[in-house]
Amino acid sequence: MTDPVPDHPTPDPEPDVDVTEQSSLAEASGHVVVIGANSTAQRLVEELERAGERVAVIMNPDTDPDVVHEMQLRGAETVLDRRTGERALTLANIDTARAAVIFGNDDIFIIRTALAIEERNPEARLVLELANPNLGRRLPGLLGECVVLSSAELAAPSFVTAALATDDVTTFEIGGRLVVAGPRDRVAGDHLGVLADSRREGDEALLPDGDGDVVLGTQLVGSSKSSVKTSGLRGVLAHVFDTRIRWIIMGLAILLVLSVLYFKLVGLDWLSAFFLALDTSAATGLGDVDSLPIGWRIGSVLIALFGLVLSSGVTAAILDVLISSRLAALTGGVRGKPRNHVIVCGLGRVGISVVARLAARDIPVVAIEANEDAVGVRRARRLKIPVIIAEGSDTSALETAGVAEAAVVLAVTNDDGANLEIGLAAKDTQPAVRVVTRLFDHDLAHRVERRLELGTSRSVSMLAAPSFAAAALGRREEVVLPVGRRVLLFTEVVVAAGSPAVGLPLSVLAETGLSGILAVRPDGGRWEWNWVDRPIAVGDRLAVVANRSGLARVLLSLKPGARMPDRTSLPLHSEQGGVRRRRRLVRRHERRPDRMPD
Repeated sequence: MTDPVPDHPTPDPEPDVDVTEQSSLAEASGHVVVIGANSTAQRLVEELERAGERVAVIMNPDTDPDVVHEMQLRGAETVLDRRTGERALTLANIDTARAAVIFGNDDIFIIRTALAIEERNPEARLVLELANPNLGRRLPGLLGECVVLSSAELAAPSFVTAALATDDVTTFEIGGRLVVAGPRDRVAGDHLGVLADSRREGDEALLPDGDGDVVLGTQLVGSSKSSVKTSGLRGVLAHVFDTRIRWIIMGLAILLVLSVLYFKLVGLDWLSAFFLALDTSAATGLGDVDSLPIGWRIGSVLIALFGLVLSSGVTAAILDVLISSRLAALTGGVRGKPRNHVIVCGLGRVGISVVARLAARDIPVVAIEANEDAVGVRRARRLKIPVIIAEGSDTSALETAGVAEAAVVLAVTNDDGANLEIGLAAKDTQPAVRVVTRLFDHDLAHRVERRLELGTSRSVSMLAAPSFAAAALGRREEVVLPVGRRVLLFTEVVVAAGSPAVGLPLSVLAETGLSGILAVRPDGGRWEWNWVDRPIAVGDRLAVVANRSGLARVLLSLKPGARMPDRTSLPLHSEQGGVRRRRRLVRRHERRPDRMPD
């Protein structure tokens, strides 16, 4: 039954639209439009502004004012629109944008917005974040220049690496050769450079001037053994023949030995004594004890009685294991007593991506999720991963998940506070367990690692944002190497005509702690890894390693018409962008002086 239709239907109200810097947006060209205001979008705006790109952000009016304020402080022009309709796209000047990056919780909304943008600007590069991987694989064929990415899929490998406590070794191709980045004791072959010193803190750990323990080479020294036991035939046998059955079998063996000695004393030979002892303890009735004296026959009855009790114990224990395993498989509960496993708290997009990768490597996993209807719960159970429906910070849930014998606890919910609480609860329950927490707040993560000693922390947006920025700007996809909370980025860039770096020596692009040049390929030439400092020429292709700030400075140096960044400072924007930002801050201060930053 449908709802009654009113006699005089009223048109939908005009969506709420607000815009800052409308006049400057109307003149924008070649800019990047970001739709959405999640954590990855915030990091993306920072990445783009560091690279000197002009950014317009369309977001919902209900967005946290602090997020809007942060976007504006980073130089982005903002359009507030509840539906991201045609008017908002016009205000963001989508017709002349070079790229559009769309975030959201609804894949249909993302696709609808992408189609609307393509109709107005077919030349715009589209970068979409979709939750449905199958839909994402089919969509690029339906649109023009379109890249589909997932923050969860981009960040999951880093969480898996942290969970397994393996060295952060990454193998990839750059500069025309296959290279390996990781700890010095895991990297062999040609030594191509020092990347970081994990013993230092903060930005000083990356690209140090001197020695370090994270290097770049050409060969991998074996693979480290995981501390987590894998499943297989040995694991199945260990699960079925648990401690109870082992004790019962040991009792049967002792009974058999004593029975053989008992019947040997009657005068039987060893073989007959063994047969009669086996027959009597198993209560099969094949042996003949009638020929024995009456006193010896009483002993054989006692042997049969003990054998019956122990045999029944074996049968009961095996049935208990098999039935409990079947029930656990049907209900998703924990089977037996897991050891050296991984506990994943939170089965959102990141959590289920981590679980799937661990399961693919045959790593035992137990998951904890508060929402029984979450999509990740169903997928985890299809993977035959035990799922406990409870809060991850619940001590009893952690104990049921086997935290006392767990190798690591991963707190990967969408809430920083919940992840921090899970980490503290896990440490209170089992101080020796390793904890990996997902934290967006960079300052909070740094203090947690130093003062609370919760171990490693990761930020999904920090790991994913560089890939979104590379896709939006049409650059080669960047390889991300985590070094603690920081990341090193590997990519290739081309020197364009009009770049302020043309004619300057290559060494000006290499700055200690910020960036380094791995290899150079002249236009039409071959890659030179042992390059000699020479003037930069148009068409040179450079293999670059840098932190986020350093890569932004390199890209700004190679951008046509830009100015070379001052090596004594770290400007986030071009001079023109800085002027626009100061004007915005002045106008904002006139409207809301309480929001003016210090």
